[in-house]
Amino acid sequence: MPLLARLAVCPLIIVLLSGARAMVPSGEAMYQGQTRDDRLCGSTDANAIIPHCTAVGGLIPQSQTKDGRLCSGADATAVIPACTAIIDSRATTTRQKAQALLFRGIAYVNGGQPSAALADLNQAVMLDPNNSSAWSTRGNYFHAEGDDAHALDDFDRAVMIDPKNSFVRLQRANFFLMTGAAEKAIPDFDSVISLDPRNPAAFANRGEAYRIQDQTDRAIENYNQAIKLDGKFAYAWYDRGLALSGRGDFTHAIDDFSQALKLDPKFVAAYSHRAFAYDAAGDHDRAFTDANAAIKVDPDDASAYFTRGNIYTSRNDLDHAIEDFSRAVMIDERYADAFANRGTAYARKGNYQRAISDYGVAIRLNPRLTSVYSNRGLALLKIGEVARAIDDFDDALRADPKDALSLYNRGVAKQKQGSQSAGDADIAAARAIDPKVGN
Repeated sequence: MPLLARLAVCPLIIVLLSGARAMVPSGEAMYQGQTRDDRLCGSTDANAIIPHCTAVGGLIPQSQTKDGRLCSGADATAVIPACTAIIDSRATTTRQKAQALLFRGIAYVNGGQPSAALADLNQAVMLDPNNSSAWSTRGNYFHAEGDDAHALDDFDRAVMIDPKNSFVRLQRANFFLMTGAAEKAIPDFDSVISLDPRNPAAFANRGEAYRIQDQTDRAIENYNQAIKLDGKFAYAWYDRGLALSGRGDFTHAIDDFSQALKLDPKFVAAYSHRAFAYDAAGDHDRAFTDANAAIKVDPDDASAYFTRGNIYTSRNDLDHAIEDFSRAVMIDERYADAFANRGTAYARKGNYQRAISDYGVAIRLNPRLTSVYSNRGLALLKIGEVARAIDDFDDALRADPKDALSLYNRGVAKQKQGSQSAGDADIAAARAIDPKVGN
């Protein structure tokens, strides 16, 4: 009887923007320009996007009055009372009231009062329905609350009102990118670049959209242009490093991650991905040092523990790997990749029931992690649940008919069922794809 092929570990670099968790510290290409507001506006932190994109969009010109200055100012504790005074004043015009409602709504978001925030944002767009940036701001609010259907309606409305506004087009493009619709993001990035050809954010984020679609050369072209426009753009260096790492050029990827860290020494994702690149290049000590550095910078970053867990796994230090994957899912209970890799660590320890449980969670969270079906199939086969194992191998092969591991192991399972000829056929087909499979 042929031996079962080995378990696969989910890689650290997994396509982002399944909203998620990311799969990579997801969409971190987002960047808007030179100021702090610009950078936060372009981030994937939806709670940061609302106030900072509003500042970038210039929705509310600062008034000459004290309340006007405070309402549109940076002092969060002063915003709500100052904006309320403007809203309640009989001297306030309709447009001024709409602007004050918008800023107060943003303050409510930041203060953890989403119901009050939505009420103000709704009134703002009702009173000033032709303000494209106001619709875009409410779109960011809806996205932050997980209501992407209404978010898209608002972004579409903003673009319809002012199709030549590069700001609102960039916001819709970023939304598409953050929600996994890279193919829809690219036309909007194209429009932004046509309107504003010196916008590094548009090039960097279009590069990210191409990278997600496995168009690595086009992605790198866009990252190069972003870096040419702004050499201090840490995210562009980082994202180019991801692209280079994705195609196995770990030496140059490490150079790019290092440049990103030189520009931003607290860039957790750059430490994590440089750790992965070092590990893949065989420099395990530096990999471990970077993984620890990421955790030191941000002890609550789940991806940092995920990275270190992968390094422990590669060292076959499975107990510490499980500890780190457990910490990752404690921080982010929807971290499918961490559940998957903890499952693999359990399977390598022979704890197949725990492995099957973790694989099941990973599949529920992200059914597109096809390698997990194959891994769960192996674990099921180990405990004698042959029929369920074959079902999992079938699922893996539906996603990738040339998956030699799943094909080989399905052959082994069929042989265990007594279907010798069918099993032999699967194993032969697997070895036609990969002659080394099962060895």
